[in-house]
Amino acid sequence: MTEAYLYLLSSKYPNWNFNSYPDENVKLSISCKSEFEGALIEMLEIVKNISVFYDNKDHVIKLKKGSTLGIKVKRSKSAKKYKKMYTSGCFDIFHYGHLNILKKSKGMCDHLIVGVSTDELILKEKGRLPVIPFEERIKLVKAISYVDEVIPQVDKNKQRIVDEYNIDAISVGDDWKGRFPKTTCPVEYVAYTANVSSTILKETLQLQAVES
Repeated sequence: MTEAYLYLLSSKYPNWNFNSYPDENVKLSISCKSEFEGALIEMLEIVKNISVFYDNKDHVIKLKKGSTLGIKVKRSKSAKKYKKMYTSGCFDIFHYGHLNILKKSKGMCDHLIVGVSTDELILKEKGRLPVIPFEERIKLVKAISYVDEVIPQVDKNKQRIVDEYNIDAISVGDDWKGRFPKTTCPVEYVAYTANVSSTILKETLQLQAVES
């Protein structure tokens, strides 16, 4: 919740104290300055207002009713493990294995950033251009509901991404275990989706083209 909005609320409800704690478990604490007529009605109005900002599973709104009234917004016990994660790939011929990694990665974080390899990087790494051009691949990944932000992957320097985007963890398929480059943040290995890969799909498509 922005400071400007808190100021507007405190101006509209002068009988209440509004205190935010951006780095604590309690994100927002609101208490009644004194007992007054209509306090309960105002309390419900305030809850309705702040619920717009905290309408997700990461926070819970708790009410206190006694000699004084109070409202607290706290982080849910089921809050995500990380704030910001990064994963990357070519995403050339998008398939269920890609979707699986994106879904499981989003389940671990609040904000998922996905790097999509440029055509130039794929050519450099694999010696050939991708089947699907970069502009189409990045549009496809942007359309996935689990993805919050998409950036071009211009090289394989993961540490640069970690530093530049303040990444808390990186996710990657568990087939990378033991050979993924070291970074200053944890690496979460997502179970590899057996029998599904862009290579298999491309080989199948080429075989069908030869047979037809």
